[in-house]
Amino acid sequence: MKFCVTTYTTQNMILPEDFIPKLAEWGYDGIELWGARAYQPNQPKWGLEGRTDAEIKKLKKLAEKHNLEVPAVSTYFRFTSNEEDYEKSLQTGRRYCEIAKSLGAKLIRVVGEGVPSANMTEDKWKVFIKGLKELAALGDEYDVTFGLELHPSTPHDTVLGQLRCVWQTDSQRIRVLYQPPTIALLEPELDQMWALGKLFPYIAHVHLDSDVPFEQSTLISQKTGHVHWTQILAEMKRRGFSGYVSIEGAAKPVLESLQREIRWLKQFA
Repeated sequence: MKFCVTTYTTQNMILPEDFIPKLAEWGYDGIELWGARAYQPNQPKWGLEGRTDAEIKKLKKLAEKHNLEVPAVSTYFRFTSNEEDYEKSLQTGRRYCEIAKSLGAKLIRVVGEGVPSANMTEDKWKVFIKGLKELAALGDEYDVTFGLELHPSTPHDTVLGQLRCVWQTDSQRIRVLYQPPTIALLEPELDQMWALGKLFPYIAHVHLDSDVPFEQSTLISQKTGHVHWTQILAEMKRRGFSGYVSIEGAAKPVLESLQREIRWLKQFA
């Protein structure tokens, strides 16, 4: 497996232009570029929003100069609120396919709706799956995969929600962005290793998040107690995962932690 950091982690700390050389120096394989929700004029461009095509291509060239890949970009969707938001989400999907193409990224991270799976009606599910199918069609057109982040307050915030989205969309372009802390938060009754086994065939990308060093961090499971990141990453390596593992949250001070964490992560490469 390979390792990167998402610039969501370093917003308000360091611009992507300045972060890329540091990641290369520290030994990372890539950088995941956060889309941000909006850009305010005259503010630093922490994310991809507000950047011109030329600025985005410049980021790509800078990454190439430092032998880093851009495996993923991220954005936000809202299909179920109303028709206007549905159409805007499709426009966002196409725009981020273009951005991904410019950067050489093969995955677009999806956080959707702001509606937890527990509050999804069958009518909302029908609309959401329809939206995912339209994203999948864009994925076919641009040769990109959409990774549904296992994230709170989304239809895909549980293991079952993830599987429902993947199965009902029925496309190789809709996959899982595996984020185990969400399982610990929302479904602590699940065995983390069982959940990994169920999701593994569909995992396209991974997010790590901890406020202590990863080698010390544990994820709660009422069935098996505390599961270490070591167990999860070792099992993913054993199963042959060859994609990217991306740090989305790290202990403070963040930049110092990121410099240290890659040395620990490399044992799972």
